[in-house]
Amino acid sequence: MNDQIEIVIQEVEKFNDSIRDALNSKDISDTREAANSLFVEHGKDFVQSIGIFYIEFLDTGRAPGKFPPRAPIARWVESKLGISPSDPEFNGIVYVISKKIADLGTTIFINQGKGIELDKKIVTLRKNLNEALRESTIATIRQRLDRFKKVHIKNKYGL
Repeated sequence: MNDQIEIVIQEVEKFNDSIRDALNSKDISDTREAANSLFVEHGKDFVQSIGIFYIEFLDTGRAPGKFPPRAPIARWVESKLGISPSDPEFNGIVYVISKKIADLGTTIFINQGKGIELDKKIVTLRKNLNEALRESTIATIRQRLDRFKKVHIKNKYGL
């Protein structure tokens, strides 16, 4: 794997760490499912951050209009409220929370952007990538020039 891909992987891993930090510090993801889902996938010519499908809702919130998927709400009720699925009230609580989200949206949406601030994190990632890749490129060019100079001097003076 080349040095530049390694640099990109490291920066994307830092990006994922910054998302995890935001999720934890803002107490957004009570189940820790979103933070635990983040990983870096890469191949010969790509690097990408992969995470759970609803991570965008942890950034901008969910607008009203339709019911959210039941499973994440049920996990949240169990984790945050400590209510077991075997509790007779469990399904009713999941429904009421889902209905509130369907009617009003999530708190992050209502408060307009108190989520994980992905836009800012992406700007930081781009800045860090540009800086790290620039430094790496300069270092590579200097190494190649040094090698060229040594070979040229050897050939010129017969050393």
